[in-house]
Amino acid sequence: VLLEAQPVFQIAEHFFCIYFSFEWFVRFKSFARKANGLKDGWFVFDSSLVFMMVLETWVMTCVMLLSGSGGGGGLGNASILRMARLLRLSRMARMARLFRAMPELLILIKGMVAAMRSVVFTLWLLAIIIYVFGIAFRQLVGTTVLDEAGNPYFGSVPNAMHTLLLDGTLMDGTGAVVRALSEESFLYAALFYLFILLAALTVMNMLIGVLCEVVSTVAATEKESLTVNFVSGQLRHVMSKSGLDDDGDGLISREEFSKMLEFPDACRALKEVGVDVIN
Repeated sequence: VLLEAQPVFQIAEHFFCIYFSFEWFVRFKSFARKANGLKDGWFVFDSSLVFMMVLETWVMTCVMLLSGSGGGGGLGNASILRMARLLRLSRMARMARLFRAMPELLILIKGMVAAMRSVVFTLWLLAIIIYVFGIAFRQLVGTTVLDEAGNPYFGSVPNAMHTLLLDGTLMDGTGAVVRALSEESFLYAALFYLFILLAALTVMNMLIGVLCEVVSTVAATEKESLTVNFVSGQLRHVMSKSGLDDDGDGLISREEFSKMLEFPDACRALKEVGVDVIN
């Protein structure tokens, strides 16, 4: 509870609440038509965060002071107040504001989402390989190969799959397993090396290649989308500022485009995307 915190934390809490509230007020006043704020997704998102922060920092504190439960008793122990304390978790949503400052994070997340299907099928292939080799090692090796603690590496199919995943795929303790298998038979070690070739060197690197390809494709798509949005916004701004859109259809005709080239802002926006406005 804020009232039970040390003074330095209370001061910091109220400072940040004032700061974010002032930031929201400035952004709200910047809209020529206030109703346009509902069309801005980031403004709506920030508004919900500020509302919950004000509700938790000031409104709930005032309620506790008026009810005399600042010490944690009475209303402070009520279930509704404990539910209200969960509003603190909403502050973690502010991390989403980093996407505006660092669009690379958004590109990575979109790449992960786009690659989800390919990753699932790749991991499914890896699971099949581990299962097949797990059965093979269980039948061939059994309980004859032991680790340092005396436990068998391949005592059962789940145990064999676990060993193959950790020591063969993730390469956690490959040397110890290979030496133990070599002492039993060279063929067992060769079979383990074959599994490493298929699982660790082929499938896992194929997974990395899929992720890199998808992320690069998403990055190119995002870059093109940002460029298109920038040019479109600049051209719309020029048309609305100069009054070139006489028919009001929101489209650019050949005549309107020719007149638009007389404005430096439009020429600059087109030049940035590689359009030769002179020729």
